[in-house]
Amino acid sequence: MTLDTKPAIIDCPVEVLGELDRPAHMGRLLRGLIHNINGPLQNISMLLELMERHHAKIEGHLQSEAAAAAQDALRPLCDAQKGRIQRILEQVRVFSEMLKDFMVLQEIEANESEVEINLILEKLSRAYRADLFFKHHVTVTLRPAAKVPLLRLRGRHLVPALEHLVENAVLSMRASKEKTLVLSSEVTADHVVVEVKDTGCGLPKDRSPEELFQPFVTAWPDEVRSADKTSRHMGLGLTLAQKFLEPYGAAIVLKPEEDGGTAARVFLPKAGTFFP
Repeated sequence: MTLDTKPAIIDCPVEVLGELDRPAHMGRLLRGLIHNINGPLQNISMLLELMERHHAKIEGHLQSEAAAAAQDALRPLCDAQKGRIQRILEQVRVFSEMLKDFMVLQEIEANESEVEINLILEKLSRAYRADLFFKHHVTVTLRPAAKVPLLRLRGRHLVPALEHLVENAVLSMRASKEKTLVLSSEVTADHVVVEVKDTGCGLPKDRSPEELFQPFVTAWPDEVRSADKTSRHMGLGLTLAQKFLEPYGAAIVLKPEEDGGTAARVFLPKAGTFFP
């Protein structure tokens, strides 16, 4: 792809951009989901194998002529089986919750009417636990506002836009000592404001926040790039997030935090939103 063709891609209609971005947007989350599903499935398989072996022992005791005298031997076997069943049920519960979070996000993306901001933030925070770095290193805090109105935005635009902001926030914390993500909502007179705040590397000093919304502009420091070998750092996340939300009169503002990190604030109009 030449430099001359790059702007043409960004000038595509928002629906085309959404379709182009969708495989990457879903792939980031699905890769982690597949890894996290594999763990519970392996545990369930191992526990079922143990139960099968112990079941044969229990049957042998029950069929013996000395079954009455075998109670002392049966009790620990039964207790062990009960414990394994409980662990299997717990693994199935974890597995089920992961799938539910992704299914809810899929339903929101298919929504053609109103969207519930707090629900999206909750499900994104839970879905991102499929990412191993997020799961083991990032502390996430939800601060939802009370009585947030439903907004007339298409879910297939809002969800990937917010996902790009969360992705940037998580990426910025790869090399940080403190790794805290705060997802919050606020209701003002004219807007519902969503904030994605991190304790990451912060905004670059040699670029204005507005420059970072330009296509193919990336300014991640070397320590972030070296800590994350999987991302391609193409400089399209903020561009796409802005393009997805612009038709609704929404705006994204980046603000540096005093103690380091960045706050990305999304201003979504309460009234006058429309379908592009």
